[in-house]
Amino acid sequence: MKKVLVLGGSGLVGSKFIDLYSQDFEINAPDVKVLDILNKDQILQTIEKFNPDYIINFAAFTDVEASEDQKGDKNGICFQINSIGAKNVAEAAKDFNKHLVHISTEYIFDGTKEVSPYTEEDQPNPTNWYGQTKYFAEQFVQESSCQLSLVRICMPFSSYYELKKDVARFFLYELQHGNKIKAIEDQWITPTLVSDIAAALKTIIETGTTGLYHVSSTDSVTPLEFAKTIAETFQLDYSLIGKVSFDAYNQNKKAKLLKFSWLNPTKFEQKFGEGILHTIEESLIFLKKEIDEKAGNQI
Repeated sequence: MKKVLVLGGSGLVGSKFIDLYSQDFEINAPDVKVLDILNKDQILQTIEKFNPDYIINFAAFTDVEASEDQKGDKNGICFQINSIGAKNVAEAAKDFNKHLVHISTEYIFDGTKEVSPYTEEDQPNPTNWYGQTKYFAEQFVQESSCQLSLVRICMPFSSYYELKKDVARFFLYELQHGNKIKAIEDQWITPTLVSDIAAALKTIIETGTTGLYHVSSTDSVTPLEFAKTIAETFQLDYSLIGKVSFDAYNQNKKAKLLKFSWLNPTKFEQKFGEGILHTIEESLIFLKKEIDEKAGNQI
């Protein structure tokens, strides 16, 4: 059984990976109080003691709006966790010759690519501080020369995560409670089921594959279409869903959203085959099944 050191295991994606695959791998997911990725000695000591085959770095400061308040501040927590923490982990992985799986984001792009979703060949050009710190991280982990799988994910959503609502559960909660919502009609996004991301990471680990991959749903939608598909899947009231333009929604944001916030996972599917990643409509059916099963278990 492969041994996997999981950093950031309390987050949305990390916690799902642990939940799904703790029987497939021997997982060590130390709390931040035990292992702080800003303390390189702690990373080195943990790697030496646990001797993992793989390290997955989910750890990140992901509050995009709060990140913008720290713009340019390399002493700020956003840069420290996202960039320096990633650098420390990659250098430690290199020191012990361990395979690192580093998680990145579509925010390393500028959101201006209109024709089709971003591929691995497109040039990053972050427009807000969160995206910039994640792009610094990509550069740092690549410069470390460790065995590396660099995985960019896009707008993850899950059936359950108590610390933070993702866009799918926000829409779902409001519609279930009869509240009106407004969704953007002219932005393109690739919301991705967390279970699919976890399955993709499992595949990368099982095959020992290195390289850069986009892991996301296999199609893209507008937030308005996403909200309507949620309503259809869960048999909720369409009439509660209104629309808003991207410019109107974005105007008061400190950290500007990406108008074309989408990723293309074709390279991943060509490497590993179809069936691991799904369409957004399929993913929402799986989401409903997960929610129904959880509700059934609580009765």
